[in-house]
Formats: sequence, structure tokens, C-alpha cells
Amino acid sequence: MQNIALKAALEGTQHEVTTDWFAIKAMLEKREVPASDIQNVYNELCAGLIVTTRGLTLSKINDNDSSDVIKSADDGKDILV
Repeated sequence: MQNIALKAALEGTQHEVTTDWFAIKAMLEKREVPASDIQNVYNELCAGLIVTTRGLTLSKINDNDSSDVIKSADDGKDILV
């Protein structure tokens, strides 16, 4: 699994935040979501679907929209902030 930029919203609210896959994955693991379900969520996000799980609505940020989330590192690799 690669890190991807995501939008996340708590269900029942209009507030959205930007986050990344590794943070969401860690949260799902902490909530004891099975690894196969985590993989399914990742696959659906990569396919461009909007996913709702454990009170969160998640969507992948398009590459064109991720410039605010992904910063370029000095060594040429991208990092997610």
C-alpha cells in the first residue's frame, strides 16, 4: 500500500479535513478492523470511490488537487504533510 492524500469527514457534519492513508489505516487497525476490510477500503479509494467506514466518509484527493497536501522534499521524494 502506498500513501495517498485523502479528504475525510465525520458523518453528520459538513466539515472536511485532509489526511493521508497511513493515518486512516492506523486508526482502523486501532479499532480492530480486519486486514482484509482495510485492504478493501484502500482498493476502493484507489479506484476513486467514496468510502464510508466507522463514522468517516473518505475520498481520494485527485492528483491535481493534492498540491496543497503533498510537498516536495529536498531529496526529490514526495512527502505527505
